[in-house]
Amino acid sequence: MIRVLKGIRDFIISPLGRSRSQLQDSLASNWMAMKLCVMRGRVDPGAPIYIGELQPGRGSGYMTVQSVLKTVEDSWAHWDRKTMAWWCQVLERANNDLNFDG
Repeated sequence: MIRVLKGIRDFIISPLGRSRSQLQDSLASNWMAMKLCVMRGRVDPGAPIYIGELQPGRGSGYMTVQSVLKTVEDSWAHWDRKTMAWWCQVLERANNDLNFDG
């Protein structure tokens, strides 16, 4: 029953998305997790991260971990919700894909 209610809630909320502060918190958490793994030597800063389409219609692309961290650090305060959510997904996927066992 709880799964059904959660699914309904997610379906209703999904068009609206998370609030700006929730996105900022999520982006900051994912950025910090990746930054700490780099600082501790668990992740190579030169490792490639799949980031999807860099520009619509121009194919998929990769950036290094360090480039993604720098891009987010320098720009996130100026992003709209859609851009912030996209970079949050990039970092979430990267944090899940890279092996943090150490």
